[in-house]
Amino acid sequence: MAAASPTLEGYTEILELLARDPRIAPHSPDWIRDGVLAGGEKVRILRYILATLPANGHAPRVLDIGAQIGAFALYAAKLGCRVAALDYGSFQQTYGPIAADHGVDYRECDLAVGRLPFADASFDFVSYTDVIEHHAFSPRRVLEEIHRVLAPGGCVIILTPNQASIYNRVFLFGGRSVYGDFDHYFDATAAESVYPGHHHEFTRGELRTALERTHFKVRECYALEEDLHALNYFRQRYPARASDSGQRRARIVRTLGRVWSVLHLPFGRVLWAVGEKLPGSFQR
Repeated sequence: MAAASPTLEGYTEILELLARDPRIAPHSPDWIRDGVLAGGEKVRILRYILATLPANGHAPRVLDIGAQIGAFALYAAKLGCRVAALDYGSFQQTYGPIAADHGVDYRECDLAVGRLPFADASFDFVSYTDVIEHHAFSPRRVLEEIHRVLAPGGCVIILTPNQASIYNRVFLFGGRSVYGDFDHYFDATAAESVYPGHHHEFTRGELRTALERTHFKVRECYALEEDLHALNYFRQRYPARASDSGQRRARIVRTLGRVWSVLHLPFGRVLWAVGEKLPGSFQR
């Protein structure tokens, strides 16, 4: 399958398409545009998918878990993938109709109580990005479900914060929490039945173990730095929304990220992992 190379600019075009759609009135267009900051992760996943196409040559079948506004799914479809997406009803009801207009099968699913609403061996790739740390329960059942819906040789791709990053180590050394803002946790979400923030952030060893215990072969598992190109691109494209503190942070992260990369140290802010479902492996 020949497809254009995924780029941050191409991802931003999808965000702009969503931000201008009149059906997203309940949400802020600026909040949608802020998705550029995570665009580097999305582009990285899409490049991996397009560089690891199914051996039979058909268009890769991709499932995006935790799709939210559906930007990743829409961009994957634009690049020639056959795409499905999942999230809570609050997102699916708003963004599902837009996704359908672009050939994306966006379904409602609460991972806390339900199975993935797809048949066995339905996908070649599953994107499970910035989701696993939000579960208020063990991710074992979700990973087993992902294993079930992947075709033999298919892969789950996970991106999640690195609990053992150097930034967290510095925060803890100084007596600061590594989790979200305390006021938001304690007051702003007090009416929520389940806290919507991070419940468990993983170390590299934990993430590898989680994949192995759910019958995946771990193809890749390492720490990396957050995408600086996306941070700089956001600052240039939306200067009114980019702060001076954000620019200082970008310079610090750029410097430290080079150190971790050169020394191969597991200190980056993000964990990247790819688990493969082996042919003939356990199937629930």
